[in-house]
Amino acid sequence: MAVEFDFSRLDGMDVLDLACFIEREAAGNYLQLASWAERHSPGAAEFFQRMARLEGQHDSQIEQRRRALYGDQPSRYIDSAPWEVEVPDFDKVGTSFTLEQAYALALGAEERAEAYFRQAVDYISDPQTVKILEGLAAEELEHQRLLKIEMATD
Repeated sequence: MAVEFDFSRLDGMDVLDLACFIEREAAGNYLQLASWAERHSPGAAEFFQRMARLEGQHDSQIEQRRRALYGDQPSRYIDSAPWEVEVPDFDKVGTSFTLEQAYALALGAEERAEAYFRQAVDYISDPQTVKILEGLAAEELEHQRLLKIEMATD
């Protein structure tokens, strides 16, 4: 079960912290999928490993933005709960994937992340925090665009 938040109580630093938590969880999920796919679907496993690296890079970019805006202020939240924003439905996912199925899982995860950040905007009144959320949603939309290009070329 995913953690639910009252977004109206979050500021920009909180939003960036949560975004980092979400990206880290997504990277871990991709590594789990890669380990499941290794035996029967090496192409999908390689794709999931690459997605895990990309999620890690996105986490690092968000963390740098957080430090630039808020310095070394400690987070008010800890990363100890399932965020489940970019999580596939593991009950429906097997251990063997075609590359097309792997792309579809990743695209769905990026679409859920975009929707999550866009929906959070509705609860925020601080303009700087809204701008951060809109930026995060735009980044997830860009990830979708890049995945679609890659899908079309494979």
